[in-house]
Amino acid sequence: MKQEIVVAYDGTRQSRAAIEWAAAECRVRHRAGVTVCQVWDGPYPERAEAVAAEERRLAGLRLFEGVRLAERLLPGREVRPVLVRGDPKEILVGLSRNAAMLVVGHRGLGGLAGLLRGSVSAYAAAHAACPVVVVGAQASGGNRPPAGGVMVGIDAARPAGPEADSALRFAVEIARGRSLPLTAVYATRGREPEGERALARIVEPWRRRCRARPAIGTRVVEAPPLPALVACARDAWLLVVGAHGTGARLLGSVGQGLLRRAPCPVAVVHPAPVWPIPCDIPTI
Repeated sequence: MKQEIVVAYDGTRQSRAAIEWAAAECRVRHRAGVTVCQVWDGPYPERAEAVAAEERRLAGLRLFEGVRLAERLLPGREVRPVLVRGDPKEILVGLSRNAAMLVVGHRGLGGLAGLLRGSVSAYAAAHAACPVVVVGAQASGGNRPPAGGVMVGIDAARPAGPEADSALRFAVEIARGRSLPLTAVYATRGREPEGERALARIVEPWRRRCRARPAIGTRVVEAPPLPALVACARDAWLLVVGAHGTGARLLGSVGQGLLRRAPCPVAVVHPAPVWPIPCDIPTI
């Protein structure tokens, strides 16, 4: 079983929040340790050798800072540093193939410069071979979660598909590990009683499996999925959604919108590995 949590670090508040979130999850779920990854962009042959050397030195300092933070939060646990030169999107997706979870900050700078536009976090969430948690600077690092606990969005177009099953499984594991309530949210433009019946059919098997740990509630919202989930996320500690779609649209428009607008961390869960990038990443 894959136990390691990989977390991207670039020195920003968002990436520090990502390390705090990953460390808290490591403690709660008894994971073996974390890998802290700093990616510095390149290679660019036209750059002078001295410039490249200075960029690598600064990237190394950022990585050291992230590792020290993780070590303070996880005394006695293994913290593995990875310093890589290359495309942050491909590197992180490659590392995800041997990870239980990938945690990234949203809208970062520095070595993960693409996060400024959300491109790295969105790409990782769409293509990673493990669940991806995207954390903003507002995250508490796992302390004093809101009363709303964990929420999982159920896609009305695919209520019984593998995406919903994988998202529910991940949400149950997270909620159980932190003794949080879990709420399944179903957004529909149709009549509310029909949505309640559809959601009950999905949730009841999980209630029987869980035996009230965690307690699983339901909420049907008569609204389009994106605004409905954003509104529900205001009370959530974590929002879990399944990934779906094809090609560059693996997240779908709702998933991409949640990464931009959700006020809490968002976990994107795939039913199976989706991107065959080799997992052996050379460090530089």
